[in-house]
Amino acid sequence: MSIVTPGYGQKKENTVSKDSVNDAFDIKNSSFLLPLPLPSGKYQHALAVYNVIVPKDWALDNIQAPFFNYSGKYTLPRGFNVQGNLSTLLISNRLALGPFWNYSIDHYHFGVGYQVVFDYGVLNQFGFKTKLTGWEQQPSLTAGYSFKKSALILRADMYYTNVLHLNEGGNVLTVSNGFTNGYSLTATLEERLWANRLFSFGVKVSHIKYHLVAWPAFPVNNYRYYVPEFQLGLKF
Repeated sequence: MSIVTPGYGQKKENTVSKDSVNDAFDIKNSSFLLPLPLPSGKYQHALAVYNVIVPKDWALDNIQAPFFNYSGKYTLPRGFNVQGNLSTLLISNRLALGPFWNYSIDHYHFGVGYQVVFDYGVLNQFGFKTKLTGWEQQPSLTAGYSFKKSALILRADMYYTNVLHLNEGGNVLTVSNGFTNGYSLTATLEERLWANRLFSFGVKVSHIKYHLVAWPAFPVNNYRYYVPEFQLGLKF
């Protein structure tokens, strides 16, 4: 009597080691924050929460306000892309859009950007009946270094205010003489969370005259204040 037992010699071909998939991951192919020249026609987007610490001189107390942010990026040829982001706190809204140019040498990455910003704020509670609209310009420089599964990014921004319109109960105050609101420096760690999803943690320090998140408490002097900010992001 002979016994026939089935063989599974080909089964290993259908079993892919998870470690081998993980080892093939390179953050340069998935990063949202690194200034990378990528193939054109690609869209990326991310969500973030910015925790802004409002100076005590503005609000008579140390207040932390979360600013919710959605960012999108569409790649163009020759290292260019267009980036836009919407930051909102319902009473404070900031929409930015503009082009960026990016260049990479091995693990080093560099970018130059320029965005036009529209500000909109409305507050009809707590005795206020106030609305704010304004336009800004925001040039920036970005540098980054990529490891296999993580990246470090450093970004510097300048904020130039073109015009502000403050409407209080029908009375409109216009600031039409443009001025430099200030500057900021942001350091961010971006790393893989799972699959191609990335998590980022950033610390931003701004030296500015005002921050949109606290526009109802705009300071009346001409000083600049240090405004720290902590950022948590998720790239889809």
